[in-house]
Amino acid sequence: MQITCPKCNYSKHVAEDKIRPGIRWATCPHCHERFDFTQDLDPSGRSNRARVLPPWETRAERGTGKGILQTAKEVTFSPKAFFRHTATEGGLREPLAFGILFGSIGLMLELFWHFLLGQGSLSSVKIDFLGDYGAGAVFLAAAVLCPLAATVMICVTSLMLHLLLTVVRGGRNGFEATFRVVSYSQATQGWALIPYVGGLVATLWLMIVQVVGVREIHEVSYIRVFMAFLIPVALLVAVLMAAGLSLFLMD
Repeated sequence: MQITCPKCNYSKHVAEDKIRPGIRWATCPHCHERFDFTQDLDPSGRSNRARVLPPWETRAERGTGKGILQTAKEVTFSPKAFFRHTATEGGLREPLAFGILFGSIGLMLELFWHFLLGQGSLSSVKIDFLGDYGAGAVFLAAAVLCPLAATVMICVTSLMLHLLLTVVRGGRNGFEATFRVVSYSQATQGWALIPYVGGLVATLWLMIVQVVGVREIHEVSYIRVFMAFLIPVALLVAVLMAAGLSLFLMD
């Protein structure tokens, strides 16, 4: 069997009888990248893409800081290449941890900019017994709750998105693949560093990255992806039209 590293293209022939049954992951001796070397065929007869664990999940070898920054950079600026080669399996814990980290940062930055503006809801909260520290205490409490909010957001979004993908037959690589897209796409929350407008930029970029990520990690057409994303919009329009028609008939 010829095994080729998808990162540096280093190739080596290995006798199949020397590969233990059930072994799936290999480490490239040239660039030390850990990747899925299995080459099962899909129904069309084409070999599946070789996929690797993201830098975040191999931070023990490359360093935590480098793993975080490299993953965030690839997701934000090269989502197509990142999700095309990202492993669809490997556990939920690591991608969730990354998602919580950047999701929390985005939420806290949003709170921070609103707090500075003096127009957010935090500054309008009055707590008499805390005196001048009222708004600050509320801001601190909200910041502490950001990781919990990010966790709920990631889990709920992943479940809903994968359900919609299942409806349009677009979730071919399973729930974990969808979960990885939602989790790692939180890297776009880094745009929230831009004062005041960063939150909007991050939200728009997040949607783009998720569309590209779902298409690449599940290896489906953009048509199916757009159909999945548009189902809630279509349902909302239908509900509004039904409500409007009901009010018109009542009049």
